[in-house]
Amino acid sequence: MTMEASAEPVLEQADGQVAAKPVRRRIRPRDVRWIRAAAELAGTFLICAVIYLSYSFGQLVMGQPSVVLPVLGTALTYLVVTAMFGGVSGGHFNPAVTVAAMFTSQISMVDGLIYIVAQVIGAIGAGALAVALVPVSKSVPDRTWLMFSVNGFSGGSPAAATLGQQHIAFGAPMAIVVELIGCMIVVAAAITTLRSDGRARRNHALYTGLAYGVGVLVTYPITCSGLNPARSTGIAIFAQSKHMAVSPISQLWLFWICPLLAASLVALVIIMTSIITDNMAMRAMGAATDAQRVAQVDADAQAQAQADAFAPGAQAQDQSAQASPAPVQTPVADTTDTVAPADTNAQTVDVSSLSDSDAGQNTDAGEDTVAPAEAGTIPDLQVEPLHTASENEDGDNQPEDKPTES
Repeated sequence: MTMEASAEPVLEQADGQVAAKPVRRRIRPRDVRWIRAAAELAGTFLICAVIYLSYSFGQLVMGQPSVVLPVLGTALTYLVVTAMFGGVSGGHFNPAVTVAAMFTSQISMVDGLIYIVAQVIGAIGAGALAVALVPVSKSVPDRTWLMFSVNGFSGGSPAAATLGQQHIAFGAPMAIVVELIGCMIVVAAAITTLRSDGRARRNHALYTGLAYGVGVLVTYPITCSGLNPARSTGIAIFAQSKHMAVSPISQLWLFWICPLLAASLVALVIIMTSIITDNMAMRAMGAATDAQRVAQVDADAQAQAQADAFAPGAQAQDQSAQASPAPVQTPVADTTDTVAPADTNAQTVDVSSLSDSDAGQNTDAGEDTVAPAEAGTIPDLQVEPLHTASENEDGDNQPEDKPTES
């Protein structure tokens, strides 16, 4: 008789019984670190590519720069891409969001660094694609296309040409303020819609898209809407050699410092808020515990008062019980401590006047009349007188025999 091996592993216990089959854990894409990193890379690539191309083509084709197209384009792009990949990686697509998530322990340090590297790589790839797709001619050089997608301030601002006619410009202080405000809005919206383990909530994509739309509305006329260090880096690298009015890399520091500072401030606020709420919760629990203890003490005091109220009646009852004479109870005779009358007769018999046969008969009769020994009886009182009598007889006979021997 042959048996086929089971395709599924079966565990046997020591007593021969078949144990439960091991549960097969389903591995999800989110459980693999490199899949999450790949999702961040792909999502950042798509977002940056759409932003670069829409900013460049849209503004130049329309002929007159407008903030409406960048606002709608950025908001919808982040919303759609976050909805696509948010369930896998959490939908960061921004080093500032990742840094804030690291500070709030929503993502580990190792995962955070991998996310940032993947985001920068995706943005660089999108920048290379945008520069490669831009149509160039003698009348429309590269810098004409890229000036609406490269982040900058002062001479690199989208409004630099218009403001230059009035001899004014948006300097670094203005750029820092608006970028800091816009990044705080974006990071706060992204972090508060992530779970404690870094997973995205249902409204994460919607709130993220709306936050980026508001941020672009504030920052686009001044800095061309950085809000994302990876997005600023990807296009700056390839625009550096396109003879821009201002070197993009020389102004790139502002678009890294402001987002990271905003992420730190948002994380600090969240941490402080968490500490305060935890302290309030602990105080509330302590107050509830104290109230419970007070209630228990009051209950014990009431119980003690009730016991004290009934105590005098109980004492009077005990005193009356002690004053009344107790009923006399006739003690039961202990058969183990009393000796049967036969024992007394056996002790008072004078065995000296009896013959040996009579003594033997009396001895047997005495032994027969003795009560059976039970637990607690004293058999010595029954036997010793008889043995003493026999010994006396032997002693009386000995002096009579001695003169005959002499």
